[in-house]
Amino acid sequence: MRHKSLVPWLVGLVIFGPFAVATLLYYASPDLGWLPRLPGSREMIEPPLGVSAEWLGGASGSGSGPYRWSLIYARMAACEQQCVQDLERLRQVHGALGRDTGRVQRVYLHGGEPPAIPDQNGSKEVDRALLLRRFDDAQAEGIARALGADRLQLGRVLIADPSGNLVASYPAQVEQKELLRDLKRLLSVSGTN
Repeated sequence: MRHKSLVPWLVGLVIFGPFAVATLLYYASPDLGWLPRLPGSREMIEPPLGVSAEWLGGASGSGSGPYRWSLIYARMAACEQQCVQDLERLRQVHGALGRDTGRVQRVYLHGGEPPAIPDQNGSKEVDRALLLRRFDDAQAEGIARALGADRLQLGRVLIADPSGNLVASYPAQVEQKELLRDLKRLLSVSGTN
């Protein structure tokens, strides 16, 4: 008789147990060291930091229809050899998106005068596909305040959604495979064309 009274409890535990554990893990504090973490160097920006989509899209909007995802290299220090290499690595990640390259734009948010960054053909002219923005306007100052100017001194890679929300941050020397994988995931779940 006692055995039969445990059956409903066991059935309830089997049905609702996984839901209870998932809820606990979802709402648990991120400071708990025992929780599993996603591999990689990405830092999610929570809540997302909003900047103007027009600012990311160019002086008169993107000029090419709807806003796009933005792959941003933000560096307050002068752009020297390491900076040029980081920008080249981002160009390669962008090119590896294949048919989705049109859905992502590259932005260089800089503190000083940008150098002549070779374009994809190795030309010594400035890469015209790279959108340039300076840290001397209100939008960029908001980014520096939120993320910390010291962290932006030697560069960070940021991802912004088409609405202008910064959603992820990476060290400047992030692995290209990791960045490409994350971008492809974002593009695959995004309904933005």
